[in-house]
Amino acid sequence: MITSLKLKRKLQNTREIEEIVSSMKAFASFNVQTAKKSLSNLRIYQNTIEDSFGDIITLFPHLIKESPSDRKRTIFVVFLSQEGLCGFFNEDILNFFEKIPHEDSITIVMGEKGAQEAKSRKIACKHYLSSTSNVEAIEINAIELSSYLIEIFEKEHFDKITLIHAELEIGSYKIVEKRVLPPDFSKLHKKSLQKEPLLYLKPEDILHSLIKEYLHISIYRAFIESVASENQVRLNAMVHASNTIKEREKLLTQELNVHRQQEITDELLEIINTYRSMTK
Repeated sequence: MITSLKLKRKLQNTREIEEIVSSMKAFASFNVQTAKKSLSNLRIYQNTIEDSFGDIITLFPHLIKESPSDRKRTIFVVFLSQEGLCGFFNEDILNFFEKIPHEDSITIVMGEKGAQEAKSRKIACKHYLSSTSNVEAIEINAIELSSYLIEIFEKEHFDKITLIHAELEIGSYKIVEKRVLPPDFSKLHKKSLQKEPLLYLKPEDILHSLIKEYLHISIYRAFIESVASENQVRLNAMVHASNTIKEREKLLTQELNVHRQQEITDELLEIINTYRSMTK
């Protein structure tokens, strides 16, 4: 038979779990809000770079003429979660990735928890790299990954770098595939320019600098989008868990009150019965 003492312990344990969940919810919410602030500026900056691409290739179309090549070697970078408690986040992204043809390519998986899921699926990966679930630590990760990708892209003669990552939406995310090297110039070319810009550098040097900056900002944004989406899923899970715990706490409190009332009633009856037996 359950007693008030056992119910008190259950209630105390439930409240302790609620405190842990509340802390995790606050941390996830902080990361989501911080990421949102960064994303608004990042998207504007990336659009500015793409607009600059449009200017330079419209003025100098010969810069993007590619030499004939049968090679279509691709580096895929798949951004997964660094930590757990994010539902089907990793599964969704890997399901998306597995539908993409990736012959003659290598895959780099970002995120330790996501790497576990990729390994369980026996997805062939060249490297599993650590990521982050903290927005403030992204810049270092982005710089290191950019340098690493440029190195293997040039040394091993790859043709494309494609990023696969979640992109934050209101309360959720979508999964995107984005080619970042070389940029998809066909989508950036302009029919004409209202005003030709003044150039103080060689067009080739400008284009090279833009491509380098575009790669870095695309990777940085992919990190931000992925971390924001991961934390949004975790936040949703913690909100659901918090609501469930509060409901559980409410039921335990009601049950405890009933037991207390029953115990008080039993004690009063015992006292009354004892008194009656003594006064006979």
